[in-house]
Amino acid sequence: MFVWITNCLAAMAVSALLIVVLKKVSHACSLVDYPDRRKLHDGVVPLCGGIAIFAAFAMVMLVQGNEPLLALNFWVGLLITIIVGVIDDRHELSATKRLAAQFVAAIILVNPLSGSTIVTGIALPPALLDISFLLLTVVAILFVVGLINSWNMIDGIDGLAGGSAAVALFWLAVVAGWKGAGELVLPIVVLLAAVSGFLAFNMRSPWVARAKIFLGDAGSTTLGAAIAYLVIRLSTHTHIAFSVLLWIVAIPVIDTLSLIVRRLYAGRSPLAADRSHLHHLLLDRSISPRTTTNIILAASALCGAIGCFGIIIEASNYLMTVALLLPLAVHSAFVFLASEEGTDWVQQSRSVAVAQLNPIPPTPIRAEIGMAHTPQPPSANNNTGMFSDAV
Repeated sequence: MFVWITNCLAAMAVSALLIVVLKKVSHACSLVDYPDRRKLHDGVVPLCGGIAIFAAFAMVMLVQGNEPLLALNFWVGLLITIIVGVIDDRHELSATKRLAAQFVAAIILVNPLSGSTIVTGIALPPALLDISFLLLTVVAILFVVGLINSWNMIDGIDGLAGGSAAVALFWLAVVAGWKGAGELVLPIVVLLAAVSGFLAFNMRSPWVARAKIFLGDAGSTTLGAAIAYLVIRLSTHTHIAFSVLLWIVAIPVIDTLSLIVRRLYAGRSPLAADRSHLHHLLLDRSISPRTTTNIILAASALCGAIGCFGIIIEASNYLMTVALLLPLAVHSAFVFLASEEGTDWVQQSRSVAVAQLNPIPPTPIRAEIGMAHTPQPPSANNNTGMFSDAV
């Protein structure tokens, strides 16, 4: 326990110190984010938060002699991800190049040659084991790429991506400790501590009016990659069904899948930027950025708690998997009601009902009043990634 405490304090302190140092050199390195018509944050903000987090994490884990806890493929995969993210922060790479690099990093992180992949909790006949291994390896690679971009896509408001990572890492540490995976608890809590050092500068609070530093693509994508790796490794080493562990990352995954489906349904590219994320919809309801972040983090914490509780009481894998439809349904209902399509549908339904009761059409003045548009407040944003949805 003493080793955990000292390593965590060291990671938090080093992360905060690196942020202070890197803020001073970020302009010279062109690692800054400028406000524009989509990104309405105040002033020029450094994009070195992710570098500070993972530099602190690596220093503590490697200098303290804990490198055997994490395999070489973990460090190589994360290094590729963060390098590509830094290049993208500076030069804005094409979506094709970013996606290709992410698949390379995902293949390395999953490491199919190791002979292990995600656990499903389903007993299969021996004849299907080889086929299932191949299919599950593909699923694992897609999961890593998906979570990389999920974290990149939620990085659109102060404290959200880092806070979501902190929530996920907390529940992963609880599950790892409960299942006796002590070799995973230390790296998880050290990474959590490094993220906490960053959040002191990024999360809005009574002492921090606005984020003083952003994760950048390097930070958000690498956080997604690290969390995906930890989920897969926890599944393989503790034999927890992969679908059950999805509760811990349910909100980012559901929001990303929902957004992609809605864009495709509307005939738009899934890579196109818009204001359809959960945090955008909350902001457009005149909810403050700080409250919006807290609402989403509370939902993430609740989902993680449900998943952790299900693991502790050894609930049925089938039950826990099917129960994921509940947060999906709640998210879909809110998105429908809060989105422009849902609002138009409700208004149209009400108009039809009024017309049936009163065949006399409303006067133009009443129609104009009924359709009056309320201007929406701007919101802070720090997303510049592959699926960038900055406002």
